Amino acid sequence: MTVLLLIWMLLIICCVHLTWTIPGEKSKAKCEEYAKEVYQEEASPVLLPNADINLVSVCGSAEVPLIVGGTKAKPKEFPHMARVGFGNEANISWSCGGSLVSELYILTAAHCVNTKDKGPARWVRLEEEGEDSSHQTLSVAERVVHPDYKQPSRYNDIALLKLDREVTFSGFVRPACLHTKAALPGVKGIATGYGRMEYASDATSKELMKVELSFIPTDKCNDTYKNDVGGLSMVSGLQDSQLCAGELQGGKDTCQGDSGGALQIVPDKPYCMYSIVGVTSFGKFCGFKNSPAIYTRVSHFIPWLEDIIWP
Repeated sequence: MTVLLLIWMLLIICCVHLTWTIPGEKSKAKCEEYAKEVYQEEASPVLLPNADINLVSVCGSAEVPLIVGGTKAKPKEFPHMARVGFGNEANISWSCGGSLVSELYILTAAHCVNTKDKGPARWVRLEEEGEDSSHQTLSVAERVVHPDYKQPSRYNDIALLKLDREVTFSGFVRPACLHTKAALPGVKGIATGYGRMEYASDATSKELMKVELSFIPTDKCNDTYKNDVGGLSMVSGLQDSQLCAGELQGGKDTCQGDSGGALQIVPDKPYCMYSIVGVTSFGKFCGFKNSPAIYTRVSHFIPWLEDIIWP
């Protein structure tokens, strides 16, 4: 009996280990776990010693999800959205975006981690609701750039910022899910950021903006960037590790300052969660006709991301 019990336990341990080693399983499990943060405990209005504790949704997502050509995001609508800052604490320059993907990690673009003019990324700001709102500003403890990212190439433009302490979750702050499927979604994506509102303008948005974008087939995107193919930035054209999104008629796009931010979708499940499909990498002319932007495809990097975020 003891031998059979031991064998049974070993089989369970083995199966659990195999499940966790399948790329994407950790991400899916953590997505379900973080989805519980959508509900917060609220005491019953009935003041009795044994009164029930109610779970109340703090979901701020718009029912129809809608930067250049974008609209202002609502409070709590994108609770994973982060700003990445550079410089000293007295004069922080918020020049890139990012996404909270766990208690300790921000997903961003590799080219946002170290800049020539502003140095390394040093700060992360969460809980944005307006200029005078409360927020969490945390220090960056570690910068993890994908090992295959080599400037000036645009390939493998993905990185993680490890924070100096765990984030406090709230109605305004909780992680997003990582999109694990290689195939493009059958819906439009939603890009978010604080970047320029129009091309040839230095003014960035003080408020979080959102814009709905179509996923563009690789062949059409390569037509747009054909002059870049063979150069240092796009030597082999658009690769499987990248994706293209925008509106070919123009008018909607991400722009300078949006780099590192999320291109996301709203999955059917879990409730009120976003799934990050891409990380904003680069573009040509913000919002111009036949000028979609390039995003790093998150699903391509799931094994690398999981090994670091949830070792």
